[in-house]
Amino acid sequence: MICSALPGLLWGTYWGKRLLPGVAGLLLLYLLLPSVLTAGAHWLILDDPLTYADIVLALAGDPRCLREPQAVELYRRGLAYKIVVSGMPVSWGLHTGDAARQYVLSQDIPAEDILVLRNSWNTRLEAIDLAPLMRGHGWRSAIIVTSPFHSRRALYTLRHSAADLVFFSRPVPAQPPEWRPEHWWTRRGDAGQTVREFLAWGNTLVGGLQ
Repeated sequence: MICSALPGLLWGTYWGKRLLPGVAGLLLLYLLLPSVLTAGAHWLILDDPLTYADIVLALAGDPRCLREPQAVELYRRGLAYKIVVSGMPVSWGLHTGDAARQYVLSQDIPAEDILVLRNSWNTRLEAIDLAPLMRGHGWRSAIIVTSPFHSRRALYTLRHSAADLVFFSRPVPAQPPEWRPEHWWTRRGDAGQTVREFLAWGNTLVGGLQ
């Protein structure tokens, strides 16, 4: 009886040694995955300490219109001398940059302290337009306001486009109604933004449009 059972025991031991590490690995991955995903989302955020700069730039592409108020706040705190807003043309002759400028004007900011980037279809074009604007006015530094998930990539693009200029990141806070990194995969909007941003990083690193 013992001899007849021996092959079965050996078979069970053989597969057990191979399956047990795999099962343990899958269990560990399951337990760690939420922390890994959250840490990956936090990596997207670049939030520099508050510092003085020549200008503050609110990048285009924010459907919630949270970037311009952040730029106005930084200006009012004396952290920048000028506000630059960014936009693009839309239908019926409207331009989102003009709308952003009107908002900033409505906050009692002097018109001479507001400038508009008008060809802001993507971050790379914003970087291309911003550099000569800054050099032409003798500005050497800028605080960049964007969404938190976009902040690290935006600074990467700007710094690679104009290595002679200095850029700081001060994104919109990562809290409601803005995107949040914690458990982002449980919310449809945040999940879409996070996945798109990681894909955009791949596109950025290979030199594609941003």
